[in-house]
Amino acid sequence: MNRKDRWNHMSKKKRRTLKVMAGLVLLFLLLSLFVICKIARLSFDKPPEAEEVSAAPQTVEEPPKHSRNTINILCLGTDLPLPGTGDRGRCDSTTLVSLNLLTGSMKVISFERGISIYVPSIWSDELLTHVYSYEGAPGMVSAIERNFNVKVDGYVQVNFDTFAQIVDAIGGVDIDLTDEEVTALNNEGYIYAGVWTQAYVTPGKNHLNGHDTLEYARLRAVDDNFGRQQRQRTVMQAMIKQVRNLPLFRLNHAVNKILPLVHTNLPKGTLFRLFLHAPQFLLSNLKQLQVPEKDGSASYTMSNFSFKREQERIAEFLK
Repeated sequence: MNRKDRWNHMSKKKRRTLKVMAGLVLLFLLLSLFVICKIARLSFDKPPEAEEVSAAPQTVEEPPKHSRNTINILCLGTDLPLPGTGDRGRCDSTTLVSLNLLTGSMKVISFERGISIYVPSIWSDELLTHVYSYEGAPGMVSAIERNFNVKVDGYVQVNFDTFAQIVDAIGGVDIDLTDEEVTALNNEGYIYAGVWTQAYVTPGKNHLNGHDTLEYARLRAVDDNFGRQQRQRTVMQAMIKQVRNLPLFRLNHAVNKILPLVHTNLPKGTLFRLFLHAPQFLLSNLKQLQVPEKDGSASYTMSNFSFKREQERIAEFLK
């Protein structure tokens, strides 16, 4: 009996099942091809050269590995390097995003930029924000792993210019502004000189473009770094909400614009898994943790900071 005869002798139910299975396989192959094409648009950073790795002694153990169904990404928002110099700039925003592929949960940890840590390449203590100047994005990953006992799978890095372009690519974001934030962003007081939005903002909900969102995320004149980090998490939530509401064709257009602006060292296999699970992350609720927590006594110099206490808080949060 040839193949055609065997097909004709099959029951309708079995033929329908085989067609569905073939359709699913084809759909997966097309989706895989689509994801691979998107990943190809990313800017992949090369590993640091051997001579850039410090020979300073390491006295801490390797951070514990997490489940393969969890991916920890360090998101770095950096300012711009100084033209004609070797200055990389500083890291204005350091955020660990933990993604669970099984549950679709998204957990976000913001690290205060004024935490004082040991930097191996200069054999000295420095502020977390300055580590990027000395050791780049790989050094930031190492600093978080070494000091907070958490395994990082890789980083994603954007600078001020590319961040604004990313927000514009998704059509801007909706942000609720307080009276104080409005006064600062409209540059209506002498203490806020140098901070302003392109569009006049008012108390309550405002739709901000990329430039104005960046000004909001960097604002700290109205409070402190803890307030600024909360604003950065607010921006992240607003961006997720905006992406949720984009029609499919606009989302595809936005992704094509965004991916070339992003620098990463994440393995392509990890990125492939993330792209396949992206819809469930966009629909999840964002859980947040501030390191350290603001208790009324923490100062910009972090004089009462305890790495052990923060390691315990992070471990409990990521469970």
